[in-house]
Amino acid sequence: MITAMNKYLFLIYHREYETFLEKLRTIGVVHIRETKATKDVAELQELLNLRKEIAQTKRMLASYKSENAPAEQTLTLGSQADGEAAMQDAQALFAEETRLKSAIHSKKREVEHMEVWGQFDFASIERLRKAGYEVNFYSSSSSGYKTEWEEKFGAVPINTVRSTVHFITIGHKQDAKPDAERIKLPDHDLATLRQQQEELEAQLEANAKDKTAFADNRMAELTAYDKLLSDKFAFTSAMVQAEGQADDKLMLLEGWVPVSDASTMEQALAGEGYYVEQMQIEEGDKVPIKLKNNFFARLFEPITKMYSLPNYGELDPTPFLAPFFMLFFGLCFGDGGYGLLILLASTLFKGKAGKDLKPILTLFQWLGGATTIIGLLTGSFFGIALAEVPQLASIKKYFLNQDNLMTLSVVIGLIQIIYAKVLAGIKIKIQRGVKYSLATFAWAVIITAVILAFTLPMIAPKVPEAVINVMFGIAVAGGLVAFFYNSPGKNPFVNFGSGLWTAYNTASGLLGDTLSYIRLFAIGLTGSILGGVFNTLATDMTASMSIVPRIIVMLIILLIGHGLNFGLTMISSLVHPIRLTFVEFYKNSEFEGGGNQYTPFKRS
Repeated sequence: MITAMNKYLFLIYHREYETFLEKLRTIGVVHIRETKATKDVAELQELLNLRKEIAQTKRMLASYKSENAPAEQTLTLGSQADGEAAMQDAQALFAEETRLKSAIHSKKREVEHMEVWGQFDFASIERLRKAGYEVNFYSSSSSGYKTEWEEKFGAVPINTVRSTVHFITIGHKQDAKPDAERIKLPDHDLATLRQQQEELEAQLEANAKDKTAFADNRMAELTAYDKLLSDKFAFTSAMVQAEGQADDKLMLLEGWVPVSDASTMEQALAGEGYYVEQMQIEEGDKVPIKLKNNFFARLFEPITKMYSLPNYGELDPTPFLAPFFMLFFGLCFGDGGYGLLILLASTLFKGKAGKDLKPILTLFQWLGGATTIIGLLTGSFFGIALAEVPQLASIKKYFLNQDNLMTLSVVIGLIQIIYAKVLAGIKIKIQRGVKYSLATFAWAVIITAVILAFTLPMIAPKVPEAVINVMFGIAVAGGLVAFFYNSPGKNPFVNFGSGLWTAYNTASGLLGDTLSYIRLFAIGLTGSILGGVFNTLATDMTASMSIVPRIIVMLIILLIGHGLNFGLTMISSLVHPIRLTFVEFYKNSEFEGGGNQYTPFKRS
């Protein structure tokens, strides 16, 4: 359900505006109407970029957190400078890591370059130089190296690596030189270079430990810094959203307050000398949306928000899609064993999960429970066909078979479509009035009556013919409304033409939409069959083995097979119910969306 909102106008003397905003932030219930976008205000952009840097730094540090790290404490910084210092320390650690990795990479290249020459003492070369001799280092391809260079230039081959000859010459500076590539060596010998590389790698290990220490003990400083910037961002944004009046002597601000909090806000501002006026909500106003649902429906709000929040003039679809989504998830999984696994895993992790993750795990507890029940009804438990278990022969007839499941999928689809049509009628009634909603309600009645007229004789052959005639009569009555009163106030012929067009779209759309729900049956059946296939593989492929190896191999096949099947089915069980919700259900309920989240101006 969407929380009712009041629209307010505030008029404040410009010198009191900052004090007023502090008061408003303390109250913490006013959603300020945005008149300037964040991208248009340089200071807001700067704050936003800073917060992005903090978020990125925290993500990078999170991977260094130790398993026994203490729980992050809530911290309040003395000033923004404290947060900047913590951020600089964290960034310095990553900058040092980058420098060390670059230095290690360069040092490795120097070591590789020096390894072809082996270990020698640079001091010996220096003594030769002082004695008037010059030692030069060369490399040449094997085909280009000439043995006469050894006599002519005093060449001494040192090493041959990948068809390249590395050699030196010892002679005087004025002596002739061979026609080969001259090599410039590093400033240190091989042993020294390796020692330097080890020292750099030790520094890199120490750097990683420093990051772990920061992640374990100082992450709260970054969180507090982010909250401080969040508050500053909200306050700065509020400062620029007001419009100057009377040569900027007065500041005009508009905002939205939930009706339940309106009296609290009004009492808090009473006697402060501020002009506060409740205004009429006009068509076209972008009223912020605050959803208020019961415990069960609230779990499904992330699914609603994934597509879009409803706008203020329509219904919140969350409580209406919740039971269907849970049912669709269970039908797509179609296996009681997998459902029990989801239920147990969600329950286990929920106890250790953080505040943000607990609602998601609670949702999966419900989804797992629904899957367990539906899986048992369809007779599948970890791929085992329960209907074929001899001990369950007495209840075999109660399990849903393939024909039942296919019919059930279509029936559920029709129920949700009709349900969506009724919701569309309620929405139009709220937005435009009763008379404009009658045609939409009529289509829901027509579809229901026609379906009952054709299916009742098949379900209950002894149903009186009068009941069937009543169904057709209701459909005809609904048709009169749908064809001749779909646009109140317009010419009947225009209404009839519009009714024909709507009838065509409804008939063609109804067929396509209903067939879409068969995927519930197909996906659930596929998962159950694959589970059974892996069970058969595990037993048949190990039939000739002795007991111990057989158990081990069976477990490996079952774990890999069911793990793969579980993963694929999980994806399908999330994607396809979401698809049916966002396409078929939203289309037939005429969901518009486009609502903005209610974000009150308050401290983090």
